[in-house]
Amino acid sequence: MASGPIHSVDVAIIGAGEIPILLEGSPGWYGLVAARTYLRLRPNAKLLIIDSDSTVGGVWSKKRLYPNLVAQVKLGFFNFSDTPMPARGATESDLVTGEMIHNYLEKYAVDHDLLRRIQFDTVVERAERSLNGWRLKFKDSDDILETEKLMVATGVTSIPSTPSQIQAASATIPIVHSKDLGASYTMLQSSEIQSVVVVGAAKSAYDAVYLMLSMGKRVTWIIRPQGAGPLAILPTKLFGHLNSIAVASTRLMTHMSPSILNTTGALYQFFHQSRPGRWCIGCFWDVVTYLSNRHAGYSDGDHVSGLLPEIGSKSVFWANSGLGVVTLPGFWATIHSGSVKIVRDNINSIKKGTILLKSGTAIETDFVVMCTGWGDHFAMFDDETKEELGLPVYGKKVSSEKNCGNICWDDYDTAADQTVIEKLPFLAQAPTSMKAHTNDVQPHRRWRLYRRSIPVELALKGDRSLAILGQIHTVQTPLVADVQSFWSILYLIGALDLPGKEVMAQEIGEWNAWTRKRYLSQGEKFPYSLYDFLPYIDTLCKDLGITSRRKGNWLAEIFSPYKPDDFDGFIDEYLVKHPECLEAK
Repeated sequence: MASGPIHSVDVAIIGAGEIPILLEGSPGWYGLVAARTYLRLRPNAKLLIIDSDSTVGGVWSKKRLYPNLVAQVKLGFFNFSDTPMPARGATESDLVTGEMIHNYLEKYAVDHDLLRRIQFDTVVERAERSLNGWRLKFKDSDDILETEKLMVATGVTSIPSTPSQIQAASATIPIVHSKDLGASYTMLQSSEIQSVVVVGAAKSAYDAVYLMLSMGKRVTWIIRPQGAGPLAILPTKLFGHLNSIAVASTRLMTHMSPSILNTTGALYQFFHQSRPGRWCIGCFWDVVTYLSNRHAGYSDGDHVSGLLPEIGSKSVFWANSGLGVVTLPGFWATIHSGSVKIVRDNINSIKKGTILLKSGTAIETDFVVMCTGWGDHFAMFDDETKEELGLPVYGKKVSSEKNCGNICWDDYDTAADQTVIEKLPFLAQAPTSMKAHTNDVQPHRRWRLYRRSIPVELALKGDRSLAILGQIHTVQTPLVADVQSFWSILYLIGALDLPGKEVMAQEIGEWNAWTRKRYLSQGEKFPYSLYDFLPYIDTLCKDLGITSRRKGNWLAEIFSPYKPDDFDGFIDEYLVKHPECLEAK
């Protein structure tokens, strides 16, 4: 087949930037802020954003919204550093709603003249190397796009995953992924749908169950027995009045959560290099886990006991199967009082309106919601390119990494395991009785991205054509998007140099070893950094030569929650020192 017309741009950004806040997606942030930041530094650049959705926002796009869709974060913690989010529409608990986020991102795109640069309803089917950068090919199109610079901001909530072993060809009932719950809301209001099966244990499953129960449906909740199990869920407020996300955004929390990026200073020495300090950490997380479990009512003797995290001790700390935050009043009361049955089993097949489980049980239902996670969001790269870029290859095992691109990763990984335990001995106490976590899309190799963004193999070749954005899971997506995008763009345009092979390989090895030990199953899958966004911000700011200690005094620095507006003007601060980075219009 003949190729279509070839178009060219200076910069292409794939995706509006889908990246989770806690467990679920909060897209739009990375792609939009990367576009705005690049154009701020290079206003004459020909830039194109390619997005598979029809509106700005990804998970928060218009068609994916439904009633009670609320982000797990407080107003003031979920916006870009220089653009406050309007308070209108916030919940009674001061949480931001899906509609607020969609409106915010849409207005951000309009205010910064980005909408005309977005090509909606377009799927990148293949991204491959070209003579001057990257060549993109699209689904259902013969067009070709050549770009000198490529930023991939697809996030992890763009490709729905459903268990491949489930045979559903003869099903006569609707089967939707949680991604499409908003689009299915009108259908679900039908009186003909009385019984709903929800599959999975992610936060989206909890939200789906709550939505179904609030609509008066009967729910059967199927959670596979060999997975990581139900996730830990924090109450909106700790001790009755402290917002959970606000507590997680203090510098004190950066010491209560052992981080490989935070291993200096007096507080580090006390909390992590002394037995009394480690005892304090253990007690803190025991209390938080107790408060979370009591708030959920796992011990009330009803079906909710089946949602107790399988790691009983410090489950909120380890977040082995992820972490959620209660976003709606009456959430747990609705789960307790509703008609819901929790089943730990695997689905074998779906025939007509019947779900057949591997145990032999048959379940009649009118509707199925698959909250079964996400697939390969780097599917536009072939496996060989993924290996070169240091991205996980999904679904099959790949060649050994021991000697890849002149880096003996086995040596670095072995040394990193020892370093993490020496620097953060609390992590040596990880649970040993948990089940192995398996998944159809479980990656079989480590991420090899320096600072979670730049493929080390390309950096060693002097190739500044590609950055991977948004592959870090934290409680403050927009702020991390702000800083990571700026840092990555400076590298792409040649304004920021990276260290040598030894330093980069050591940094990557230690991060991988740390996140696996710190977050267990989640750390095996992703560059997980749930409670640790501030040390990451600190690291990037140190690279940039700007301060990340932005409170007025030491007391506020330790105990006052960091918000995005604390970093308002950080780009201006950098440009004052480096005016040569700005290109004239």
